[in-house]
Amino acid sequence: MVTLFRHLALLGMLALLITSAAPTAFAQSDTPDSVVISVDKNPVASGDTFILTLTVDAFIEDRAWRPAELLPDFEVMGTSSSSTTQIINGKTTREKTFRTVAKAPQQSGEYALGPFTVAGTESNQLTLKVLAADDPALTEQRDAFMRVELDRDDIYVQEQVVLTTKLYLAANLHSGNIIPPQLEDADIRQVGRDQDSTEVIDGRMFQVFERSFIVIPQRSGAQEIRGPVFQGQINVESNRTLFPSFSSTRSVTTAATNLPIEVKPIPADWPAQHTWLPAELVTLSVSVGNEASTQPQDEQLQITQGEPLTLTYRLTAVGPLADQLPRLDALVRQLSLQDASVYPEAPESAMNQRNGSLVSQQTLRVTVIPHSAGRLEIPSLTVPWFNTQLRERQEASAPGQVVTVAPGTSDGRERVVATNDEAANIPATEPSPSPASTASSGGQSSTSSKPHENLSYWQIATAVFAVLWLLTLLVWFTRARQLRRHATIEDPTTPTAQPAEQQQLKAVKRACNANDAAAVDVALKQWMRAQLKIAGQLNTLADYYAHDALRSQLEHLQRARFSTGQHDWQEGKALWRALQGAIEAKRKAQQQPKSELPKLYPN
Repeated sequence: MVTLFRHLALLGMLALLITSAAPTAFAQSDTPDSVVISVDKNPVASGDTFILTLTVDAFIEDRAWRPAELLPDFEVMGTSSSSTTQIINGKTTREKTFRTVAKAPQQSGEYALGPFTVAGTESNQLTLKVLAADDPALTEQRDAFMRVELDRDDIYVQEQVVLTTKLYLAANLHSGNIIPPQLEDADIRQVGRDQDSTEVIDGRMFQVFERSFIVIPQRSGAQEIRGPVFQGQINVESNRTLFPSFSSTRSVTTAATNLPIEVKPIPADWPAQHTWLPAELVTLSVSVGNEASTQPQDEQLQITQGEPLTLTYRLTAVGPLADQLPRLDALVRQLSLQDASVYPEAPESAMNQRNGSLVSQQTLRVTVIPHSAGRLEIPSLTVPWFNTQLRERQEASAPGQVVTVAPGTSDGRERVVATNDEAANIPATEPSPSPASTASSGGQSSTSSKPHENLSYWQIATAVFAVLWLLTLLVWFTRARQLRRHATIEDPTTPTAQPAEQQQLKAVKRACNANDAAAVDVALKQWMRAQLKIAGQLNTLADYYAHDALRSQLEHLQRARFSTGQHDWQEGKALWRALQGAIEAKRKAQQQPKSELPKLYPN
């Protein structure tokens, strides 16, 4: 019994010792003995990037390293961390590494790095030399650097300017990525394809990769374009491998210097009633009738009174975005047409790239209906624009059209009466016309010598036909009411198209025809809540109909609205067709009776 108590006492003391020693052990493992900082290059060019590596011989939390607070003179662009554990001869060592990408200031000089206190331990201190970007001392030790330039310094608001980026590499590129330049309140897009070449600088061979971006500032004033950044890996020779032909990789990062720009506002003499349109080239054309056909210059177009005439206007501009073009339908409504109605449709916009520039186009179809015969003159349409090459205001015009309107056809009230000569030419053997042919001939004269008898017979026939026609209408109306009542009794749950639903679907169709992504989103959600009794995002509508084409179009709409890439959405008509197909498929599925499979083993 005494032995048992001794063993229990020893176990309790041992547990107490382990419990008291555990916090000390854990505390020792989380407290680093050394903190070391290093940089991948020194000196560094002004405005260029470098990698600051912080190595700690213990596992610490990521929030223990706060580079944005500890590096006030530098622009911190990102930080990554990694941890390693090694067990050698029973001894465990832990290490955590932080890699921070920072951008050197524009001013040359020497900057102190450290000492930094991390998790209660102080690091070493470094002195970073920042030299001018064109300093010859940087050429020998730099394996990668970037240069940027703008095609013009005189920039107006909403004017397209081309920014060319050149990446210089002294080693073979293994992989990498160029982060585009950045500017607040601006549209920046890559244009053209990358070009690569070689260049010798101070006796060193560099691979040169060239990429072009267009920058369209949306506000005026002094601004600064943040230069592009390259992050990648290059191939370097390694002495650790047994195969000399093989090479290892090394991470490199570099950035171009920031570019200050001064954006001018819209000129004061620009007419306020017209949209500001800076472009390299603007053309405006018009075609009459079919889009592929044009009106001959020597011939004058002729139409009939009341017949619709279709005009197609096409505005093409090199440089601006599609949403910068003025609305052609608004300009057409301002045209003065005498005694004619003008019905412009919603314009269609498109944009693509050509020869390193943006090309935007807007197409408008207009229906003109003349009200009277005569000469119809359609005035010319003019769009003012600012020539960014000549730096002056110009105008693009679509020529006016002259149309001859012929009188409309007869309204049927005129009647042709046969002459006596024509009546005499009728052969004697020809049978007399029937009452039906006489009535349809509009009162043509007969060869009978008793007109009062023919008149009495015609009146009787007309009365008989009128009575039969009324009886036919009465039977048809009665039959239609019976069929409608029968269909209602058979299927009282058949949904009828409500006026509100039709109006909401028309709103969806108008938004789709206008390729207005935001309006389509709002109209679809309103229709979902009011008619389908479902709420949520558009993916809920896709799940409700389970229609592949509709789901694909809704996903494309969401990507066009909320992605960081291109925002031009031109799939409105395709979305409307997919929605109609989904509604029709749902209706047919609800009307089709559900068939149950017979039992596999009936009794």
